[in-house]
Amino acid sequence: MKRIIAVLLAVVMVLSLTACSGGKAETKNGGEEKTKETSVKETKEAKEADAASGDPIYVGVLAPLTGTMAEYGKTYEVAMTMAMEEINAAGGINGRELVLDFADSKGEQNESADLAASFAENDKYAAVLGDFSSGCAMAAAPICDEAGIVLFSPTASNVDFAPMSDYCFQIAGRTDGEGIYAAKYIVGKYVGAKDIAIFSMNTDWGVSTRDYFAEASKDAGLNIVFDETYAEGESDFSSLITKAEASEPDCVVIIDQSSTSNLINQIRGYGWDCQIVMVGPSTSQQIIELCADNSEGVLTTASVFYSEEDPEAWAFAQEFAERAKFQPTVMAGYAYDSIYVLSDAIARLDGDITRDSIRESLAKTDDTYLTGPIKFSEVGDISRSYLICEVSEGEYVVRCGYDYAEE
Repeated sequence: MKRIIAVLLAVVMVLSLTACSGGKAETKNGGEEKTKETSVKETKEAKEADAASGDPIYVGVLAPLTGTMAEYGKTYEVAMTMAMEEINAAGGINGRELVLDFADSKGEQNESADLAASFAENDKYAAVLGDFSSGCAMAAAPICDEAGIVLFSPTASNVDFAPMSDYCFQIAGRTDGEGIYAAKYIVGKYVGAKDIAIFSMNTDWGVSTRDYFAEASKDAGLNIVFDETYAEGESDFSSLITKAEASEPDCVVIIDQSSTSNLINQIRGYGWDCQIVMVGPSTSQQIIELCADNSEGVLTTASVFYSEEDPEAWAFAQEFAERAKFQPTVMAGYAYDSIYVLSDAIARLDGDITRDSIRESLAKTDDTYLTGPIKFSEVGDISRSYLICEVSEGEYVVRCGYDYAEE
């Protein structure tokens, strides 16, 4: 039904725009008669009429639609499209259709920067969403800053991203919050470990999260007996696993967003039955699908959990799964919310909709969305609370609630 309404709305908008656009001046006998002055005047009037009648609001989206992070790019595409269709079906943004143009960054920083430039240099784009990873978002930030266009990443969590520019915003939990929570409350308090091994992906996000995790571990009295990084997309962990196992840790912590399943399978393949904690993938269904029984007992942080106890979140998760053919993680909720947060910011504008006015309105966001309360700090990011989830009998279950850190 949403799709049908959206299509009908689009047709109505096209007909409306056609009626208001103003064609060529015609003489009584059907010929054309137009001076340069008339042409300029008509062009100006046509533009004013288009703006008044509601031509679309275009937003560019940077996402890894292919490559090692393609699952997350698909998550962006599905969740954001769901939100866009709902908004347009309800009348758009103050009567104007929202249009999302997706560009494949492939999860590569150079590509993300180039695509950001293509959006920023095109005046039709009101804002840019993305990229998925902190590294790619940070590569695009200087371009958007120079152009004076909002760069709103639903999932970048590096603490250094939002402060890069007044135009940068993020709604994912920051690396300091997640890293510290995982160390103090999952590994220290819930697992009760003493000696820990850390495997971390060598990216901006991975290094930042690992640093906060390691610092919090020491503060919590945990002993780091193994601490190694590896390149993004690494597939052979045999030598690292051998060294880590020899250090005899109580718990293994994997800080990764792309190779977690490979690492888990190889650890279990070595016959190493250790407690594993994931930081990064959240409740990714792909981990369970790729690891099967090897994922049993694995713990993870999660800022959002979709359950039948929350009808709105559950309905979102069901529709997302039907469209994407896999279960949503917290990233899907962040992507979905980003469309509503941005749309609400634009809808609040009474005067001209400019890139600067969008930034100013977005900064004043203070409301509750699917993933919880969203109120930006002075630098454009937010803080999140976390759950502890475990894989049990092939599905994620909540072991500790948001208040666990306060008990």
